[in-house]
Amino acid sequence: MKTRRTRGFTLIELMIVVAILGLLAAIAIPAFTKYVRRSKTTEAVMNLRKLFDGSVAYYERDFSDRHGGTIVSQFPGVGKFNVSPGNNPCCGQVGDKCEPDPDAWDAPVWQGLNFAVDDPHYYWYVYAASGIGQESAFTARALGNLNCNNAFSTFERVGGVTKEGQVMGGAGIFSVRPLE
Repeated sequence: MKTRRTRGFTLIELMIVVAILGLLAAIAIPAFTKYVRRSKTTEAVMNLRKLFDGSVAYYERDFSDRHGGTIVSQFPGVGKFNVSPGNNPCCGQVGDKCEPDPDAWDAPVWQGLNFAVDDPHYYWYVYAASGIGQESAFTARALGNLNCNNAFSTFERVGGVTKEGQVMGGAGIFSVRPLE
């Protein structure tokens, strides 16, 4: 009676499989990392949209002084530079995300824009406005340090007022190092 001999893999076959897996990992891991960072930028884009919409609503709202006189339209916080929740606060926190801080959004500018971030987030936000009436303009920025390496991502949206008194913004969002 013949015994059947089972044959295993040779060392060369195993080395080829390991080399193929290593090559696939070398290609897939950087692509996955880039995909994850790109998904994080959605937060900045969506919140800049909220800031723009809040700016338009604030400008178009009618305000009056104590005596019933009309206040010239403007964006909130004219002449002030507003940063929330602070400069580069997220690194070192759980998941390198900022924990929500309701007090960070208590400033009158954020209240006027009806803007706050209530969930853990990657970016901090800057809002600056200047001028009144048809000279009004604003800049809204989202700054992030997704890798915690002091190379910041910047997303920016600007707006101003046309001669007809309509609020107009840039066609899109300007970005610098969106994925760092």
